[in-house]
Amino acid sequence: MADLDAEDERTEEFTTLKSIYPELVTDDANPYDATLPLLVAPSKPLPITFEPGQEVERLAYLPPLRLEIVLPSEYPADAPPTVKLSTSPSWLPDNIQRLLTDEARSLWEEYGGGMMLFTFISSLQEQAETAFGLDELTLPSTMRAELVDYSRRMKKELFDKETFDCQVCLEPKKGSACYRMARCSHVFCIACLQDYYNNCIKEGDVNNVKCMSTECGQTGTKGKKKDRLLSPKELLQIPLARDQVNRYAKIKRKKKLESDPSMVFCPRTWCQGAMRTDKYPKITDVSQMDDSDSEAEDDPPQQPSADADAGPEKRGIGLRGMDRLQVCEDCNLAFCAICLASWHGDFVRCEPRDATQLTEEDQASLNFILKNTSPCPYCSVPCQKSFGCNHMTCAQCKSHFCYLCGAWLNPDHPYAHFNDPKRKTCFQRLMDGAEGDMANGNIQFAGRRGAEQVAEFWEQEALRLQMQEFDEDTR
Repeated sequence: MADLDAEDERTEEFTTLKSIYPELVTDDANPYDATLPLLVAPSKPLPITFEPGQEVERLAYLPPLRLEIVLPSEYPADAPPTVKLSTSPSWLPDNIQRLLTDEARSLWEEYGGGMMLFTFISSLQEQAETAFGLDELTLPSTMRAELVDYSRRMKKELFDKETFDCQVCLEPKKGSACYRMARCSHVFCIACLQDYYNNCIKEGDVNNVKCMSTECGQTGTKGKKKDRLLSPKELLQIPLARDQVNRYAKIKRKKKLESDPSMVFCPRTWCQGAMRTDKYPKITDVSQMDDSDSEAEDDPPQQPSADADAGPEKRGIGLRGMDRLQVCEDCNLAFCAICLASWHGDFVRCEPRDATQLTEEDQASLNFILKNTSPCPYCSVPCQKSFGCNHMTCAQCKSHFCYLCGAWLNPDHPYAHFNDPKRKTCFQRLMDGAEGDMANGNIQFAGRRGAEQVAEFWEQEALRLQMQEFDEDTR
C-alpha cells in the first residue's frame, strides 16, 4: 500500500511539473526519470575570458542547464530525489555543479520528506539570473564560437516571439518584423528603418543615419546630446542593401577627407582621388567595418573662433623633403603635396600653386559657389537654400547662421537676429526668399555674398553703359 502511495505521489509531482514546465521530458521506459532544460539568461551579461587569446565576450545567454531527475521508489518519504546537472559544452564550473546538486538533498531534508522538486527548480532559475553567483568566467578558446553563436541565436529567437510598438509608426509588430538597435536597444519595425535610412543615404544626409528615438544620444562636452552614427555592419543586419551601405560608407569617408585640412588630392583633373593615408583607409568590405568607424562628429562650438573668416589653411605648407611625396589612392600617381606636380625628387625646391593656376572648370565651379551659396561661418561649407526661412543649420557642423549675411546665430535664440533693428540688412527679413534660390527671386544679401552681388551689378552696369555709348556712336 505504501508503494502505491509513493507511486501516486511521484506521478502527481511529475504531472504537476509538466503543467508548469512543458519542456520536462520523461523517459518512456522509466516514467520516474525525467530531464528539464533550464534557460540561463543572467540579468547582466556575463564577461567570459577565452584563453589563451584573452578574448573577452559579454554573453546575455549561456547554454541551458540540463537537469536530470530520478525519483526512487522510496521518494518522497524515505529517500531524496537523485539529481544530476550538466551543460553542453561544459561551461559551468564543477564546484558550482556540486553545490547545486547538494542543495536538492538539503531541500528534501528541510521539507521533512515532502515533495520539493518545484522549489528546487525555482531556486535553480533564480540562481541562473545571477549566473550562479559568477562575476566572470574563464574558459578555453575552443568554446568561444559555440557560446557566442548560441547567445546570438537565443537572443534572436526570444526577440522574434515578443511584440513591440514601433516608435515611428506606433503600430504593434512581432519581433520578427522589428530590429533592436545594437547600442541603445531601442526597437523599430524594419520597414520604418529601411525607409528612413535609404532616404537619408539617397539624399546624402549621412549624419542622420542614427537611432530615431528622441531619447537616444550621449551627453556631449557642453551638456548637449551627441548622437552616434550606425556602423555599416549594423545597417547590413537591419538589413539594407549592400550597395546602399557602400554609398553610406563612401559618403561618410568623403566628408571626413574633405574636412581634413591635411589631406591633399590628386592633381589630375580626371582623377581627383585622395592621397593614400592610414588615417582614412580605403573601403574594401563594409561588412567588416566596426563601430569605431561610425563615431559621431564632435559637438560644434557655440560660436566661431576669432579667425574663422581667415579661410582654410593652405594644404601641404610646412612639409619638407620626402614628406612632400604623396601617392594617389586611385590612379597611383606620385606627386608633390606642395606644387601638385608629378614627383620631382627630394632636392627640388617648389612653391604652392596659387589661385591663378586653377583650371577653367575649377574656376567656373568657384565662381558659381561664390555667387549662389552662403558659407557656414564656422566650417566654411557652402550652403544653398531650397526653401524655408533664413535661419540655417549647417549640414556639416550643425552651426546656426543667417543665410542673408552669414552671421553666426545663437542656437538658443536664433530669431533674435531678425528682430534686431540695428541689423538693417536682416531686420524683419526672416522669410525673404522662402521659395529658395532657384525661384529666381531678387534677394539682396549682405556679407561676402552681398559683395559678389554688388560687384556683378556694377560689372553689368559698366557693360550696359559701354553698349549705350557704342550705339550712340554708330548712329
